[in-house]
Amino acid sequence: MAQDAVFVGIDCGKEVLDVVVVPGGETLRVANSAAGHEALIAGLKGRPVALVGIEASGGYERAVRDALEAAGIAVAVLDPARVRHLAKAKGQRAKTDPIDAALIADFTARFQPSATPSNRQRERLADLLGLRRLLVDKRADLKKAVARLPADVAALAEPALEALGTAVEAAEREITRRAQEDAALAKKAKALSSAPGVGALTALTLAVLVPELGQLSGGQAAALLGVAPYPDDSGQRHGARRIAGGREDARRALYMAALTAATGRRKGGVLASFYDHLIGRGKPPKVALTACMRKLIVRLNAMLAHGGTWSEQTD
Repeated sequence: MAQDAVFVGIDCGKEVLDVVVVPGGETLRVANSAAGHEALIAGLKGRPVALVGIEASGGYERAVRDALEAAGIAVAVLDPARVRHLAKAKGQRAKTDPIDAALIADFTARFQPSATPSNRQRERLADLLGLRRLLVDKRADLKKAVARLPADVAALAEPALEALGTAVEAAEREITRRAQEDAALAKKAKALSSAPGVGALTALTLAVLVPELGQLSGGQAAALLGVAPYPDDSGQRHGARRIAGGREDARRALYMAALTAATGRRKGGVLASFYDHLIGRGKPPKVALTACMRKLIVRLNAMLAHGGTWSEQTD
């Protein structure tokens, strides 16, 4: 990389972008709009920009990311938690938008993460999957709430429950339609659905939310889903290993798949045997199920890496 390369950090809000360029610390503030994006690109034009770092901001970052990519500027969308860890390591407690932009620029220059090219089709599917989950959760919450009410009062909620059910079905139809438009995604989802407990929607969820599957090591795949146990040892003390982090929506889908495969009425195969083995050794059910989740994602990752489908052959 050229010695005079510069890195850019952008704190992305709904209406405003705060920008910092390092080295040098030059700042810029523009609107998070088409005109603001043009002004930003004009301000960076002619500079040896190696990489622009933007925190994931619930979708607010997408438009400026797309504009920068279209202008030929490499962009990395960053995990906000990792950026905040850098702030803690630096002892930086103050938090404003300009300070955050400087921190993002520092993180980008220090670690030079890989650029993350956009995939609009996958993002739309991820949005639809998130909407479906929200609708399903709201419907479940409402059902629980009205179950405690007198029948005549609970009946008043029936139209809302029906509307939520209709919305879930509409979201699922749109998810299926969009998934069929992407041949590579459909092929990956079909392979994933060959595994026990992995239904069509779960397979699609994993394929969309974890596009890296099949390109990682088993340990990396487990860590990405948040099912890798981390040690907690110090001196002579050996603490219980715990899982942490990961992609929550994908992990929820993995949990339901592992639960079905390991303990469902039709259970059978390597995951069920593994679960029974762990329970027989005295492991708590939650610990055993988490181990099954890890085993499942590791095997799914290996399966995709080799271009195959599920095999019940033991490890």
